[in-house]
Amino acid sequence: MRRFSLHGSAALVAALATTLASPAAADEPVAAKGPRLLRETGENTTVIDAFDEDDPFDANLLLTLRQSWKSANIRRETTIAQPGLATGGFTAANENVATYKQSLTVLEVGGDIGIYKDLALSLRLPLILADSRELSDLEGSSRNPQRLQDPSGEQLFSLPFKSPTRSGVDWFSVALNYAIFNQTRDESKPTWVIGAEGRFAIGDRLHACNDNATIKCPDPANPTRSRDPGISRGMHSIIVSTVFSRRYGYIEPYTGFRMHVDLPQSNSDFGATKDIKGSLLNRPPLIGTFTVGMEVIPWENREAFQRVGLDFKLRGSYHSPGRDYSELFDALGSSTANSLRAPNPSAYKAGPDGFTSIADPNASKVFFTGITDQQAFGSFGASAGVTWQAGEYVKFNAGLGLTYVQSHLITAADACNPSFKSDAGASGPCRTGAQTAGGGSATGIPNPNHRQVIDLPGRRFSVDDTTIVDLWLSGVVMF
Repeated sequence: MRRFSLHGSAALVAALATTLASPAAADEPVAAKGPRLLRETGENTTVIDAFDEDDPFDANLLLTLRQSWKSANIRRETTIAQPGLATGGFTAANENVATYKQSLTVLEVGGDIGIYKDLALSLRLPLILADSRELSDLEGSSRNPQRLQDPSGEQLFSLPFKSPTRSGVDWFSVALNYAIFNQTRDESKPTWVIGAEGRFAIGDRLHACNDNATIKCPDPANPTRSRDPGISRGMHSIIVSTVFSRRYGYIEPYTGFRMHVDLPQSNSDFGATKDIKGSLLNRPPLIGTFTVGMEVIPWENREAFQRVGLDFKLRGSYHSPGRDYSELFDALGSSTANSLRAPNPSAYKAGPDGFTSIADPNASKVFFTGITDQQAFGSFGASAGVTWQAGEYVKFNAGLGLTYVQSHLITAADACNPSFKSDAGASGPCRTGAQTAGGGSATGIPNPNHRQVIDLPGRRFSVDDTTIVDLWLSGVVMF
């Protein structure tokens, strides 16, 4: 019979007690020098970091090629008499004008640097390799040039129309991302990431151009002088975002929100008129985007830092009313029609009779540059992407996206700014009632960005049936 000593039994009990008191986590190395494991969250909430015990510093270098194709139909309201259909004298947004096409190729260079645990600095520099835009016939619209005439009979522009192919740098960005909660550190909480990004315009400022004209990019103040086409919208931007995710086995659903605010710079055509008193809209649209999606991880080898991830995303954006570079920016901004070339006064004053209001000859002149007031609209998109992490230091990503944009007016500047009614002398044409002694009152002051030929009901342009297809491919080297 085998005998057990008291000493041996005590040692066995002590060993069992130690084991039960300190259970090992599934990802914990067996030994102090065991292998590190892949423990990042999905691609939408991954924030590289620093000062982890087993990984004191992280940095990524990335290169992304993006290709985008945009198509839309341009239409115009009309009061043209149509025998058998209408006699004119009404507004109908049913006249075909042109088909718009844009092709955009961008090579984005970037880097991410871990600053502290779940805190990272990101840098991005998109290089625009080619940005080409054109307008062509829409169901016979080129055979009806009267749709593009002003009241005097001058053509605003002609079809086909082609913009010069632009290239260069619009902006670079600096961003901070912080994971307030990280599921891989604390399984009781979801992953919650917040971010703030600043974009800084650095490229040559964008100017309206007609590639088929003798003077391709006319200076609005001196149409006989041509300018460089430029590439940058001349906007500094502030972007704030947040995203939540939680992984359940092989899936990681997420939801997020993003707000984009553009701040026009004074050294651009946009910034030249943003501070004029009568302007109703002097800033670009604010853009708020809500996103929901799900990442699926069908396979991963965490010890080898290998993973395949599929990302399915839906998003909706609201674009507030604002001034912007529309699909007709080049065509209208390079127009030779006097109704667009003649400057508007920036201010009015009381006339010599004391009752009428006339243009102030000492005020600056406001030239039309192609930038127009646009209606609010929504856009809705879906995308699918795949990520293959080949190892600890390399991963690749590819994806395809489709966006639909609601129909909206792209020339919609109101004639008067009703916020200023106290000074009848400055009201210009913004008056009701008698224009002489004994009557009449101011309804505001003139909006210097209003152009009757494109902004009055019956003459406004709209963009319809807009679709955007995006394709991207990226590679990341991780240190």
